[in-house]
Amino acid sequence: MSILHVNQIKTHILKIFRDLIDQSDLTTATKEERENHLLTRALAAYSLQYIAQIDSESVANSVTDGANDNGIDAVYFDERDKTLYLVQSKWIHNGSGQPDNGEVKKFISGIKDLLNNRFERFNIKINQKKDTIIKALNDPLSKCVIILAYTGNNPLSEKSKQDFTDLLDEMNDTSEVLTLKILNQQALHTSLTIGLSGEPIIVDIGIRSWGRVDNPHIAYYGQVDGTQILGLWNSYRTKLFTKNLRSVLGDTEVNTEIRETLDRQPDHFWYYNNGVTIVAKKITKTMAGGVSSDYGTFHCEDIHVVNGAQTVSTIGKHGEKVADSLTTVYVPVRIISLEKGEDNFGEIITKTNNRQNKIENRDFVTLDPEQTRIQNELKIDGIEYNLMRTESFIPNEISFDLIESTTALACASKKIPIVVQLKREIGKLWDDISKTPYIELFNPSISGMYVWRCVKAQRKIDKSLERLSKDATFSGRDQGIAIHGNRFIAALVYNQLQSEKFFDLSFDYDNATIDELIEAETKKYFQLLKDFIELDYENAVIPTLFKNRTKCIDLFNSCLHVNLETHKSNVLEKRRREKEEMEALLAKIEAAADADPENE
Repeated sequence: MSILHVNQIKTHILKIFRDLIDQSDLTTATKEERENHLLTRALAAYSLQYIAQIDSESVANSVTDGANDNGIDAVYFDERDKTLYLVQSKWIHNGSGQPDNGEVKKFISGIKDLLNNRFERFNIKINQKKDTIIKALNDPLSKCVIILAYTGNNPLSEKSKQDFTDLLDEMNDTSEVLTLKILNQQALHTSLTIGLSGEPIIVDIGIRSWGRVDNPHIAYYGQVDGTQILGLWNSYRTKLFTKNLRSVLGDTEVNTEIRETLDRQPDHFWYYNNGVTIVAKKITKTMAGGVSSDYGTFHCEDIHVVNGAQTVSTIGKHGEKVADSLTTVYVPVRIISLEKGEDNFGEIITKTNNRQNKIENRDFVTLDPEQTRIQNELKIDGIEYNLMRTESFIPNEISFDLIESTTALACASKKIPIVVQLKREIGKLWDDISKTPYIELFNPSISGMYVWRCVKAQRKIDKSLERLSKDATFSGRDQGIAIHGNRFIAALVYNQLQSEKFFDLSFDYDNATIDELIEAETKKYFQLLKDFIELDYENAVIPTLFKNRTKCIDLFNSCLHVNLETHKSNVLEKRRREKEEMEALLAKIEAAADADPENE
């Protein structure tokens, strides 16, 4: 059946993409070569469309396959859910086998180069997307999904699986920022039966402890187990959310809390979660379960999740790794029938179910009397400290908000675990206003003037780093260090500023040579940090390096206390010895092979 499936996949993807895929770079290619390139590119576009659920023209424009693509055949950043997609596709005509390990290694190498902003290693197609890619990489909420699609029916080799495992372990050392999706022939063929657009989602949903509302519109409610949610996610993914105001939002505070409940208290999920709201064109209760309200099965036509996308996607992603853990998970669910509703009833449900503003950790900070005290102290000096979460507030020369104060105080603390948490997710610093790390930043010893001085210093450091990141002579990796290492470098600069002086009200902050000192120290520590990274973490992926507590503590201590030249000499000597030992080992192996060719 392999050839039959490959031909069906071929017919389907060429029908969609033959006239959309750019082939202008193939003018000198033979007819056979052009056809092979077209299939590879169409497969890359199709796999991206299936996983990300985006329109055909957008995915066609995302194709980067060609000379010097560095193993990456398509690149797309979905701003809706802040996800960067990187695709490699392999068209295997006979439907047998899998990508060889060399191709996988090339793909992984290209991923690392792209994440490290090494655009000089890529073709013009990828460089044309440079600004978008940099925007994605610089957004702390962005995630990356790598897709390997191939028309072979074999699983990946053990070497290739291990290479991907190593990549995921490195990238996800601190949090899940990288996800791998493998689409082999079977997965691709299965996707054809699902349909990419237009075809309604028709499913049977089993509800435990169900109830019914008859007027003014029919609806059912109750509990759906986590394995059913996983099934919906595996089959339809983001197509479930096409009518939602928000799709999957990535690693938000809400999603993190959902994952923690799934990990630690799956049997409490129903109590902690707001649930999922689904609309359906028509709902029919089946005979299964009889009249009992203990369990019922409902045939639902043309369904859409209009609220609860984060719940569904987080359960789905969790279940992809540990499906068995979902057997005790129950989700509150409402399924509303649109059958007898007015024409815009579904739209009204969608809008009203997404209007409620979520209470975030930072909202509870306003209850802290220390914050009110700081705010009042600054008010006397004509400084506005905004604590409330609002889109209308714009900081200026005499105003700042909680995000700025938290950022400045975290960096000024010079405590790397706090700085790393700031980089990972600032909201975690506000998790509990009665415990660390929050009370290390905001406590009775912190005066309003100290906070304001730290904020002003932080702004100067940020400006200095911004100028560094735009240096035209810098490589992409250098710029990545300036951008992603901004909080780390700030902590080093605060150490040199001796920010403890900011506590002293008699300290003449405005007349001190703060500006010149910050500019000089920012440049110095950027260069020092860069040198130590090249010596100790030369293969590290920059966006994740500064979210790793252990590595950052090591780098911080090196920048402050280790002599660079001495360290460099020791590292180079160590590398020289390792190289000699490896060469000696290889020579020994070759000698043994020459002595006994039969055992080679």
